[in-house]
Amino acid sequence: MVMYSSNFMTGYGYGTVYANDRGILKVEIPDLSLPETAHQEFLPKYEPSEMTIQAAQMLQRYFDGERIEFSGIPVVLDCMTPFRRNILDITRRLTYGEICTYGRIACECGSPRAARAVGGALASNPVPIIIPCHRVVASDGRLTGFSAPGGENTKMALLKMEGIEFRGLLVSEKQMIMHRTLKQ
Repeated sequence: MVMYSSNFMTGYGYGTVYANDRGILKVEIPDLSLPETAHQEFLPKYEPSEMTIQAAQMLQRYFDGERIEFSGIPVVLDCMTPFRRNILDITRRLTYGEICTYGRIACECGSPRAARAVGGALASNPVPIIIPCHRVVASDGRLTGFSAPGGENTKMALLKMEGIEFRGLLVSEKQMIMHRTLKQ
């Protein structure tokens, strides 16, 4: 299968979007916990496609502070189980600046006791930002992990970019969505 890639620049360094002919396969974002001077420009690994160029431009605009809607970008999740794809599909419906809990995502999936499984699925999300796993937190507002470079520091930086306020290291409960359904 043919692969494509495009880089995008952020104030934190470079990221890369990878795709095949069907959709986006992977997004690598820079480590937002490092100073800008720690990042080096690198060459894309594959030729770009219209899809990778468009996604990279959208991601660059997102990192520039624009409210970007990524729902129209096709994503390929073939390597995921149906349960994990469902979790990622529901998470993808969180809009800019919306925060949700792992438990709420589990309930939306029809498995209210599967909050840990939700965390596992989000940890394997190959397309961060496009599927906004950074918008999911623990029920008490803690940032309980983020598999992208920089971990929880990057997660916090992304949420702050989206206007989320913190009390110490906690997201305030009043900022979490509680009643809007994420199912379609």
